[in-house]
Amino acid sequence: MLQVSVYRYNPETDREPYMQDLRVDVGGKDLMVLDVLELLKAQDPSLTYRRSCREGVCGSDGMNMNGKNGLACITPAVGGRAQRSPGDPSAPGSAGGA
Repeated sequence: MLQVSVYRYNPETDREPYMQDLRVDVGGKDLMVLDVLELLKAQDPSLTYRRSCREGVCGSDGMNMNGKNGLACITPAVGGRAQRSPGDPSAPGSAGGA
């Protein structure tokens, strides 16, 4: 299970924006943030966000994730699987990694 905090605001019902913690089962898969948002929207159809090309080209899914701006379609959702430390020789990008 992955816990996600989502910034929510509906001007018709909410006095002010708030953070909502949601949990989603990612099935142990490595997913992008956009994939996780789609799983969350299946659970809660009131969740809204922008997306278009899904290729990191159009920029429509730009958002703030963990304090950094980026594109949800090309940003890995950390937590779906155990992370390897950068010093782990099997980590991607290291001398022994894939």
